[in-house]
Amino acid sequence: MPNSSADRLAPARWAPACLALLTLIFCLRSISTYRILNDTADEAVHISCGLQVLETGRYTLEAQHPPLARILLAVPAYCGGLRSSARFVLWPAGDREFYWRTLSLARLGNLIWAPFLIGYVYLWGRRLYGPAAGLVAAALASFCPNVLAHASLATLDFGAATAIFISAYYFWRWSEQPGLRPCLLAALAFGVAVLTKLSALVLLPPLAAAFFLVAGSLVTGWPGWRTALGRGALFVAVAVLVVWAGYLFDFGAIPASQFPTAREPAVQEAFGRRGVPAPQFWRGVLDVSGHNAQGHPCYLLGELGQLGWWYYFPVALAVKTTLPLLLLVGLALVRSVRHGRAALLPLLAAAVVLAVCLPSHLNLGIRHVLVIYPFFTLAAASLMAGRRAWVALGVALAIWHAGESLAAHPDYLAYFNQSARGREAYFLLDSALDWGQDLERLRRFLEARRITEVYLSYFGRADPTVVGLAGVRPLARDARPTGWIAVSKAHLAGLGLPGYNLAWLKPYTPAARIGKSILVYYFPAR
Repeated sequence: MPNSSADRLAPARWAPACLALLTLIFCLRSISTYRILNDTADEAVHISCGLQVLETGRYTLEAQHPPLARILLAVPAYCGGLRSSARFVLWPAGDREFYWRTLSLARLGNLIWAPFLIGYVYLWGRRLYGPAAGLVAAALASFCPNVLAHASLATLDFGAATAIFISAYYFWRWSEQPGLRPCLLAALAFGVAVLTKLSALVLLPPLAAAFFLVAGSLVTGWPGWRTALGRGALFVAVAVLVVWAGYLFDFGAIPASQFPTAREPAVQEAFGRRGVPAPQFWRGVLDVSGHNAQGHPCYLLGELGQLGWWYYFPVALAVKTTLPLLLLVGLALVRSVRHGRAALLPLLAAAVVLAVCLPSHLNLGIRHVLVIYPFFTLAAASLMAGRRAWVALGVALAIWHAGESLAAHPDYLAYFNQSARGREAYFLLDSALDWGQDLERLRRFLEARRITEVYLSYFGRADPTVVGLAGVRPLARDARPTGWIAVSKAHLAGLGLPGYNLAWLKPYTPAARIGKSILVYYFPAR
């Protein structure tokens, strides 16, 4: 195990207590946001799909994402009395307490991943640099605003980042110690990651290949090739079995696509009437591919697009990552180049993830590359394996990182660093800033000022009547009414408003800013 001058500050025997404390703080900070931020654009969909499995044993509502993480979200909400209904409408109007209780329970289901992420960041960091560095890496990850943001919602991205990171860890272990047990663990972890989000299928094979190349785990001679092929076949068999089990061992025809492409007729001709294992898995793979080919309305640097930009994720990382973490990663790279390759493995992993995601046409927020952050924290923690000056600098930057995170509460979702602060809506929108999370805050604002009528243009799926917003009128196309007007920043930029825009509002100064995502204007009657 690596040793450093920092290890005296955090002996390995302290690690369980430190990790438990980090996890507790992480979870409490997450839970404290539950009744401040209403349900965001995707939460009702994910919860509904999980509820369908619990209620019917079937998984047919939406195939782009696998069932595992959705079921974990649905279980506590189901125990709290929530049931699915048509068109992903879960909560009846007029029962705010039921809404908040069941939404909070669903979000609580996402925190099951928290001890695994924090624990595996520590485990990997300890193996690379020693126990002190492992604890620093775990602390950096637990105080990352973007990680906290998506851990606090009933969505899939936090679970996916955790499962993909753990799977990458076992691929690394397999590359370092080729053998039967590492092979089986890697197969199990890979299957779980695929069941959490299908992006694991494109992210993990390149990561595994990079780890094996770096480790130099190349076979020579026929006996070595025979063993490697046997282990590879075992890996595939176990991973396939895990994924098929996650789809309840379903067998049948591949259903029709929600995102048809030019290949769809051929797919239906070949498989439409034939039975295949886990048909919803194959439907999901094809739908994700079709969705990516069609693109999705997106926004970057003041521009709207459909197919995205290759530089979307680099820009997002530059403005959404805390400056101290960026500095830590940069210093780790410099130190590795000058004094060895201590941080090169996690930096290589982060670079592989970024390279795979650059061509994506689904530019919908930093959540799609969330797994980069655990690798960033591993690289940053390599400074703890250096001399006292490096350790002192690393600790100072880590404290700054934690302070940034605490100051962001409860708006972790809308966190931007100082390079973009005050101009956030110019850089990014959608799940990076405005995901429909501030409707409850708008209700509180209107109630406090006894405003009984408001025109609303809202970027989100939440029903205003469910959170208790009364007197809401939709802001019609090209309408310029008098009175109070509330507008989501995404709509103000034209995102999600096909065929018209609200640019006429831009010259006016808002009367109030609700949270980070809604602007309120007042126009007196003439």
